[in-house]
Order: sequence, then C-alpha cells, then structure tokens
Amino acid sequence: MTKKMLATGLAMTLALPALAQGLDFDTLDANGDGFVTMAEFQAAMPDVSVDAFMEADTNADGALSQDELAAAQEEGILPAGDE
Repeated sequence: MTKKMLATGLAMTLALPALAQGLDFDTLDANGDGFVTMAEFQAAMPDVSVDAFMEADTNADGALSQDELAAAQEEGILPAGDE
C-alpha cells in the first residue's frame, strides 16, 4: 500500500504543472510510457469525468495516445488546459 501511495504522489507531483502550463502530453505521461492513463490524467485534471476520458479513448485500451489526446482536445471532449 505504501508503494501505491508513493507512486500516486509521484504521479501527482509530476502532473500538477500541467494545470499551469496547459496539457502537455509529456507532462501528463508521468511514467513516460507513451500513454496517459486515467490516473495520470485525473492527477492533473481531477474534474474531468471518466465518461469524457473513455470517449477520448477511441481504441478503448484504457490509455490515451498523443493523437487521441490531441483529437479529444480539438473536439472539446477534454479540456486543453488553458481553460
């Protein structure tokens, strides 16, 4: 449980600057795996609904690619971060 709490804290610490800088994909991708999970996204944008995230996840793999994130922001599904 301690490891999970530390990992969550680290993800939040790394993702919080996204609020001030806009939603930069590399900032949101806290673990650097090339995808943004719901946990990583909610760490930066806690008010975004699970439904909006799922709508943005067009291939339903549980994570957003850089293209999915950009498309969802363009379509207004997810906030661009400067709102």
